[in-house]
Amino acid sequence: MKQLTQHPNEKSNLTKAEFKRRLAAHRRRKQELAKKLEEEMRIEFKKHTGQEATSFEIW
Repeated sequence: MKQLTQHPNEKSNLTKAEFKRRLAAHRRRKQELAKKLEEEMRIEFKKHTGQEATSFEIW
């Protein structure tokens, strides 16, 4: 089985451009998941309380 993580003492061979691309993709996925989670939480909150949620904090 191929090792998926690197040890801290191993150097990464990522270029600066590749690192930025991967970081942007990660941030985009995180934002999409947070948006989806917030929508689902709003629906559940409305089901349980009958009120609209004013805000959510997702970190």
